[in-house]
Amino acid sequence: MRHLAKAFPLFLAAALLLAIGSCTKVDPVGVFDANEPKAASPTITGMSPAGNAFAGMDTIIITGTNFSSVLADNIVYFNAEPATLLSTSPTQIALKPPLVTIDSIGVRVSVRGAVSFSNTYQYGLVAGAKTFGDLTSTELSASLTTDVAGNLYSMTKSAMLKFTTAGVRTTYAPGISGVLLWTGIKMGPGGYIYAARNVRALYRFEPGGGAAPAIWLSSFPTGVYLADLDFDKDGNVWAGGNNANIYKVDPAKTITPFPFAGNIHSIRVYNDYLYFAAKVDAAEKIWRAPITAGALGTPEVYFDFEAVYPGKVPLAITFSSDGVLYIGTDTENGLLIVTPDKAVTAPFGTYKALFGTGLGFLAWGSTNDLYASTSNGALLRFTVRGKTSAPYFGSTL
Repeated sequence: MRHLAKAFPLFLAAALLLAIGSCTKVDPVGVFDANEPKAASPTITGMSPAGNAFAGMDTIIITGTNFSSVLADNIVYFNAEPATLLSTSPTQIALKPPLVTIDSIGVRVSVRGAVSFSNTYQYGLVAGAKTFGDLTSTELSASLTTDVAGNLYSMTKSAMLKFTTAGVRTTYAPGISGVLLWTGIKMGPGGYIYAARNVRALYRFEPGGGAAPAIWLSSFPTGVYLADLDFDKDGNVWAGGNNANIYKVDPAKTITPFPFAGNIHSIRVYNDYLYFAAKVDAAEKIWRAPITAGALGTPEVYFDFEAVYPGKVPLAITFSSDGVLYIGTDTENGLLIVTPDKAVTAPFGTYKALFGTGLGFLAWGSTNDLYASTSNGALLRFTVRGKTSAPYFGSTL
């Protein structure tokens, strides 16, 4: 008993220390220090851009008071999701929002040492890219085109589907039995939709649809493969594939070859140039050649895709009205944007979970909507703020 009595004060002291340790308070952004001076609670007075931003990709500026000038001492929550902070000052925080799309989401700021959060500021996060058209699991989207009203036309294995800008769908026309893949389609003069399927012929769908496509021209040389096409301002068709030439077809159906040995994936006419994504000597590049009086000049490399993304493929190309090049690729970032001075960005890479194994086809809508088919057959719509399409001449002739 005497030994136990001597040990009891030591036991009591240990228990007391354990109890004190278990009551330690944890601060949201660090360990609470009772002796640390208390910071004033932060406030949010505004957010830019006003109203909403693209989830996961835009830079947002929060203005207010009592933010910490030490980046790690601030946390910004969109509901319960933390943002990625880029820079801070006592009156501003720059951040990337989380990948959460909600029309009205509560934004709050927590600052180390402040007793309470800021006020809650209501804001919106919208999707920069999302699925479109409610395709079923068997309706795999492939080649795409649009009309001047912004309606989208998408080839699937069995039919061409038409989608309004609101996503309302109808079956526009059946395909051809046994033909599973149309590799390129473009709206042409008079409301005809012209089509390629990697054989030595071009097809077209009747205006208004309703009937399967018929052969429009099949007098190309033996061994020619036509994968894609586009129209120039004079109504000429330019077509190419894995060949020794690029082919021009004038409105009278006269075929003229122009030398270019390579495997062309995608073609686009822009600003009196023919642009094409092609593999030449095992290297993937974006080429261009001037169109002058119906003749094609000498091709030159416009963008060395292989040098930036070795081993990857530029599957589809198109342009915005200000000369910015958009490339659908099999990179993890999917859609690449190349400015006229060749700066490359991938702002939609946050949405890579949607891209499958790549973006194989692109087509602009009538506003700032850019549509894409993935290599897995999904149909997507990107919203490209402040951009519109370069002319698709076939749909305006």
